[in-house]
Amino acid sequence: MSMWLYQINQKVWSPERFRLEIWEDERWQWPVGRIINADGSPLPGETIVFFYAPSGGKEPGFYGWAVLLEWLEDYKYMLFRPVTPTNHLKMHPWWNSKAMKLAEDIRGKVKQGTLWNIPEKFHKELRIGITSWVSGMSREMKGN
Repeated sequence: MSMWLYQINQKVWSPERFRLEIWEDERWQWPVGRIINADGSPLPGETIVFFYAPSGGKEPGFYGWAVLLEWLEDYKYMLFRPVTPTNHLKMHPWWNSKAMKLAEDIRGKVKQGTLWNIPEKFHKELRIGITSWVSGMSREMKGN
């Protein structure tokens, strides 16, 4: 199964709007622009991770994740359901040196896009990073 990174532009859809509108267990439908590093399309049951890049805003980081419910190829839309710990992450995004490096590694040389297929070698690191951040085990106490 694949994992996907969905990059949200802070100027188009602010973190405040994400906090207000995205809630765990609700269904959503979002457009997908440029897809990076993918041989195929996302499949139902795969994981989507929401990410705000540091450029274009003041609140970068990993804001949550979701289960992909359906991919509408003809329209380049994805239907998804946010899951735990999205409600926590949207209030306290995972953003420290480990998150920054992981985001850089996943996006590679292409920083502008909407959806990246996350190489399998990063799946475990991403899951552990989010889980550790939420549980408070790896916070860097520099304003985070």
